[in-house]
Amino acid sequence: MHSALSDKLARPWAPLAVFAGSVAVLRLPSFVGQLFDPDEAAVSAQGIGLWRGGEMYIDGIDRKPPLAPFIYEWSHRLTGDTDLRPLHVLVGLLLLGAVVVVAAEARRDGGRVAMWWGGALMLTGALAMVPVDAQAANYGHFALPFGAVAMVAARRGTDRAAFVAGLALAIATLTRQTWAIGVIPAAIAIHRYGNWRRHLPIAFVGGVLPILVVAAAVRWDDFYYWTFISNGSFVLGGAQLSSIVVRGLSAALLFGALHFVAVRFALAGGRDSIERDLDLWVWVATGLIAVAAGFRFYGHYWLQVVPPLALLAASELRTRADEVQRRARNIVGITAIAAFALAWAPGLVRSLPDPKPLANAVADLTDEDDTVLIWGNFPEVYWTAERAPAAGFVSMDFVTGRSGARENGPQTIRDAPNRGYPHLLASIETEPPALIIDTQPSELRGYGDYPIALFPELEAFIRENYDPPIIVDGVDVYRLSSP
Repeated sequence: MHSALSDKLARPWAPLAVFAGSVAVLRLPSFVGQLFDPDEAAVSAQGIGLWRGGEMYIDGIDRKPPLAPFIYEWSHRLTGDTDLRPLHVLVGLLLLGAVVVVAAEARRDGGRVAMWWGGALMLTGALAMVPVDAQAANYGHFALPFGAVAMVAARRGTDRAAFVAGLALAIATLTRQTWAIGVIPAAIAIHRYGNWRRHLPIAFVGGVLPILVVAAAVRWDDFYYWTFISNGSFVLGGAQLSSIVVRGLSAALLFGALHFVAVRFALAGGRDSIERDLDLWVWVATGLIAVAAGFRFYGHYWLQVVPPLALLAASELRTRADEVQRRARNIVGITAIAAFALAWAPGLVRSLPDPKPLANAVADLTDEDDTVLIWGNFPEVYWTAERAPAAGFVSMDFVTGRSGARENGPQTIRDAPNRGYPHLLASIETEPPALIIDTQPSELRGYGDYPIALFPELEAFIRENYDPPIIVDGVDVYRLSSP
């Protein structure tokens, strides 16, 4: 029986079949479940704004590049609702693409055994995280396959590969901006494996093309501001050294534990590995810089590290004795099974507030083309009620300066993007939202520290244009007064 199985796995189609089946099984919880990460609701809120005829960075605003919101918009438009499962299926297909790319590169470099290890470590590495990071469809997941393609293509040393490397890296960056730092390892790889005087300009041309497309599709000034300029305070504002150290060490230890085999055998190559695969190690280093950006160390940030780590570990594992590989397989398998089991009960790790009571009220009190302003950070309501956010903001963090892993309070207002509050006022004065929902009484996600009274112009606008609030699920709901 063992011989028959080995014969089947040796067939040309076997790797793709095994990897595709593994992706389908390990991501099954996301094909059945809906919201895993509040980020999904935030991207969906932007997608709804675009779906209702809005414009990117005007009616759908976040500190992120535009490709993910456009993908959400297309999904919502095609399905006619905000079901996240089609997007979860798409992310599964994109993950399979990343696995195939890494496995093919591992085989080119180290043969069939390395191929199996490269693909397996890429697949399980992207899923060996807590459910909020492993099973969602957010910016990091959409960027992953394009980053992997850029990493591999930069090593091929041909004109076409150089162009593909630049193109893929630009697409990854337009999905999650931290991939921009990949220009450093990509340039090193092109220099080592190709004719850098010829191939670097070709890669540059490939990278420019997606940017030109985006420039034609969105307002460039708004894109540049919200994606890059407005992130200064988000990255640096309010960070405390003690908190940074604790969060960083905790995140590193968790990643190391869940990716023990990849980390252990990548490091086992030592100096020889660094000299042989310098570009891959620089991909790892730049990925770690991306993880540390903003000093929040969220789990899905580590996705940028997984492809080069899988290749480095695969190169080392292929040379190890059968017993060592057997133990490594057991560890990877146990970790994958544990992550899979946990994904069926994501609330055990992170419990999200229930948006349904408030979303049902929003749906009852508004029409589908109405906009709603939520004073707070509760994009799940936009997603559940299928209503576009007034002023385009997925949360009021753009006005209050509040951000995750920072101390809340009025002192953060100075860190808010300088366009945030003026844009909010101009937007609601031009098109008053049908409802304004104040989550401050519920103290949801830190907004107990941000009463609307801190913003006198907004408070006056509500007082003059809205009926006295009704209370729904512990929050104040203001309805636009009849003319």
